[in-house]
Amino acid sequence: MKKALALVLALVLALSMAVSAFAATLVELTPAVVPDEVTPLKKLNRIDLVNDAVVIAGEGGTYYVILDLDKEYKDVVVTANGAISAKLINYDPTVYEPIDGVTYKVVNGKGETISPNCTWVRANELAKQFNDDHKTTEYGVKPEVDVVLIELVIADNYSASYKEGTLKVTAKEKNAEGKWVDVAGKWTIIRDVTIFEYEEVKYSAANDVALVAEKGTGYSDYKTALNGYGTKYDSAALRNDQFATVVSTTAFRAIEGKDLTVAADANNYVTIYDVAKGQKGVNFELYGFDKMYDAAGNFLGWEFGFYGDQVVASDFVITLKPQITYYELRESFGIKVEEDDIITYYLTKDGKVAQEITVDYMTVDLSKNIELELKGSNTTLGQYELVLAVDAAADVEENPNTGAESVVGVVAALAVVSVATAAAVSLKK
Repeated sequence: MKKALALVLALVLALSMAVSAFAATLVELTPAVVPDEVTPLKKLNRIDLVNDAVVIAGEGGTYYVILDLDKEYKDVVVTANGAISAKLINYDPTVYEPIDGVTYKVVNGKGETISPNCTWVRANELAKQFNDDHKTTEYGVKPEVDVVLIELVIADNYSASYKEGTLKVTAKEKNAEGKWVDVAGKWTIIRDVTIFEYEEVKYSAANDVALVAEKGTGYSDYKTALNGYGTKYDSAALRNDQFATVVSTTAFRAIEGKDLTVAADANNYVTIYDVAKGQKGVNFELYGFDKMYDAAGNFLGWEFGFYGDQVVASDFVITLKPQITYYELRESFGIKVEEDDIITYYLTKDGKVAQEITVDYMTVDLSKNIELELKGSNTTLGQYELVLAVDAAADVEENPNTGAESVVGVVAALAVVSVATAAAVSLKK
């Protein structure tokens, strides 16, 4: 599954101190190129943590906290709980990119400085040169200050509400008099979700129009939980820069018994019929359509679906319009159409065969985009794969109410060949 890598960081933190507190920087790092490569390094964003604030992360991912570079620490201990994990990392300038404001030095095998005050690039060039000249590998690169690097992993959140984690750091810091003093820091980190505006949900259900979020119109679930709706409901401070993906439990409660259409994006949407009483919040974030490959690079099929695993309690229909033509679909599998113009694809939901999709390539418009219409009831929106072959022993999805095979409808654009068409093809042959 793919996901967007964009990061939205707003600042609001809760900082607790012992004797004194850390000033730290939240940085996203990626592995650096090895010294003999010339590929330019990616410029990374750095966000300073502000006192009395919470860090709100719009996306999950791996980030790095760097303690003050102009201070000396020892006995650093890192703990984390909730929606995050964290650990100390040994900063290796041959593995991670250079850090702004830090100079580097070349050292020999004994740790002695050979060339001080270098840029990261120059230090790597000199280390390579010394190793080549002496036919050794003992020369390396180190920062000229101690770097305390903490790897922070913020979990993905595809639920219908924000998740919270806490990062705590304790250490000893050398003060101006050269004495070691106890210091501590505590950061609350929120993995937020963006919810559709409450009144817009009510309007969409009342007027039978699709609920569509544009960037900047969704509300932070975290800020809404803090401030409520009330008189502050229209405050711009509640808004997120993210696209809304969640219809909240509160909004569903306001439209019980009505239909609601949610546009996951410009081409794909979900219609829920007669919103059930007690319907909980649902995250409609969609991924795909993406190509799947095995470890050897062989094409397997297409994957798409919804990240969230919340149950929609009533009947619903998912309409998907991937920008893939019938021709592109057939060619992606490398199918050579000769005498047999009829191809059967398999649609699986959550790993189970849900429907056989048969296309007559003798009659279909090859330039037309495929369109899927997937029906469900009292189940999750699901995760799907469109493949050419399935395991013969693969389970067929059953209707939990009747035990019969679930009907997952496919619109005429991917119609199953009728008996008359099949007979015509049979006569042709």
